[in-house]
Amino acid sequence: MEILIFKIVVIILLIRVIVLSVSHLIIVFCEEATKMAVEELLKNPAKYIRDEHIGTFFTNMIWVMIFISLLIAAFKGNVIIS
Repeated sequence: MEILIFKIVVIILLIRVIVLSVSHLIIVFCEEATKMAVEELLKNPAKYIRDEHIGTFFTNMIWVMIFISLLIAAFKGNVIIS
């Protein structure tokens, strides 16, 4: 059951990374999207900075949870490297 949960979490994280990467590339290469992003940033720069940092914080917390889970599994002997 645990490996199923792990697989689901990894798949969700992979999809999230792909979607975020595509959206960033759209903003970089599409002129209209770039203008929209700049206008949104200039409307309220403080909100933009807060949103960026809270997003980064939550992403980091996801990685911390994954690393803690892997460490616990390693110390319990549930991880086998062949």
